[in-house]
Amino acid sequence: MKRSYFFQLRGRLLFLICLATLPAFLFTFFVAENERTATLARMERDALHLAGLASREHAHQVRGARELLSWLGAKLAREGPQSPIMTDPDFLQALLAGHPQLANIGVLSPDGQVLASAYPLASNRSWKDNPAYLAALRSREVATGTYLISPIFERPTLNHAFAVRDADGQVIAVLFNGLDLAWLSEMARQSNLPDDFSMFIADREGHVLTYGGSVDPQLAETTELHIPGILSLSQSRHGKMLEIGGAGIRRYFVAVELEEASELLVAVGLPYDRVVRETNFAFYRTLAGLAVLTLFTIVAVFIAAELGILRGIRSLARTAQRFGAGELSARAKAPRGHNEFASLAATFNTMADALEARHREAVDGQARLRALASRLQVAHETEAARIARELHDEIGQMLTSLKIDLLRLQSHCPASEPNMPCATALQEAIGTMNQQIDTAVDFVRRISADLRPGVLDKLGLTAALEWLARKIEARTDLVIEVEADNVDAACDEFLSVTLFRITQEALTNVVRHARADMVRISLVTTEQEAVLTICDDGLGIAMDAAEGSGSLGIIGMRERAMLVNGRLSINGAPGQGTTVTVTVPLQLTPEAADANLTG
Repeated sequence: MKRSYFFQLRGRLLFLICLATLPAFLFTFFVAENERTATLARMERDALHLAGLASREHAHQVRGARELLSWLGAKLAREGPQSPIMTDPDFLQALLAGHPQLANIGVLSPDGQVLASAYPLASNRSWKDNPAYLAALRSREVATGTYLISPIFERPTLNHAFAVRDADGQVIAVLFNGLDLAWLSEMARQSNLPDDFSMFIADREGHVLTYGGSVDPQLAETTELHIPGILSLSQSRHGKMLEIGGAGIRRYFVAVELEEASELLVAVGLPYDRVVRETNFAFYRTLAGLAVLTLFTIVAVFIAAELGILRGIRSLARTAQRFGAGELSARAKAPRGHNEFASLAATFNTMADALEARHREAVDGQARLRALASRLQVAHETEAARIARELHDEIGQMLTSLKIDLLRLQSHCPASEPNMPCATALQEAIGTMNQQIDTAVDFVRRISADLRPGVLDKLGLTAALEWLARKIEARTDLVIEVEADNVDAACDEFLSVTLFRITQEALTNVVRHARADMVRISLVTTEQEAVLTICDDGLGIAMDAAEGSGSLGIIGMRERAMLVNGRLSINGAPGQGTTVTVTVPLQLTPEAADANLTG
């Protein structure tokens, strides 16, 4: 049965390689996963940092705008109405050019009318309702208004105002400027934001005042943008996926409050899905690289194992199989070098040489033992035949002669006195002795027949088998059928004796163990061989008993068959009877022939 791949050396080697690379694979997976998480966290942290920079930049711009108004107010207070601030338009225009973050710089009358403006106005407008103007009238500091959509620039501006007072504290003029949120776009441009990154300034309700960075066509075409839930982001300091209302674009937003303008928020929108895709791509690329490296390692190890180990092991295994199949000349090819496999191959060859020598010795010894057993068997049969002849001829004749002598002794009694006591006693003694002599003659004949049936020598094997069957039927309840070809001409004496003895032993086993009712004996011959079959309907024999070495009778039958170069097989099953089959060639083996001639 073929072993599964896992239990082969290749399967175990693959398992060990996978087991060895598993920690590296898990570690790489862990590092890649951490890197992905860290990348997303770093992206959020960088966005918060960028929003913080924007908030601080806004505070810086606001403080700059305030400081500018404070400086202008001090200058105007010193110089009075003749100051170039009020009399020279070029002065304000030059000042505005030096502060590009400002939308405008100008001077208001105490009642809110525009007296001077760096940005040329189409018409003078009143500031009397402007929150920064009203706050400045009530304060001696620079007042900050709120971001309003400038009617002049049509974009959000943060107004600052400062009331310039005389020595009596009366307002002689109000300075103002407008901080333009366009600086956000410039800051986003200079920050080199990645593609799809945007910065937004929105109020607490989420209404977008301005934005910078990557301009999506949908954003450019939308006039009113709204980011719901942005206020909660500034409080949690964590990002969240939000949709930009009016444009239908989803971004991952982080937000912080603008310094110096707490009513506004600066938000950074990240293309979260794209970043996640790119991060996942890097993650899977790392895993794919590790998989390719692992596959390359497995292939390299397999090639190295194939060239260095597996090929030699397979060669050694094939050599061992050939050796086990009986090819004792098979030897392993030892590789070059002095490695472990070369030592293993040399050890195997040394073992094979020793086993081959032992096998030759065993075969020679077995041949000698069989030749000896053949000679002993022939000698035994010859001696049994001689003893049987002597018993039959010598002792039988002596007993017959003794019986005749006893009958003569009876004639010496006087015929005229037959009733004499001595005559009567003599006749009774002679009768008893005659019966004992007859019994002894029968016993000698039976022993002689057991040692060597005379019918085998005189009438041949077929008649001997029939005689043996009838003899066993006479003393048992068995019914024995004999079907035999006339093989006497084809079988020599030694072969006939061997087949007869095997049949005799088989019938003895049937009588002792089989509890059979009927036995069939068949002897069939061809030109080359004779086949003897003894089949009974008894209890049957188990296969382990038929093939084992516990029965001396079975061993004897096998040895007798081997002496004539034959084969003996025993088949049976419990309750189905037993069949003994002997197949022998009609020509004697050299050992048997030599033993027969010697005998």
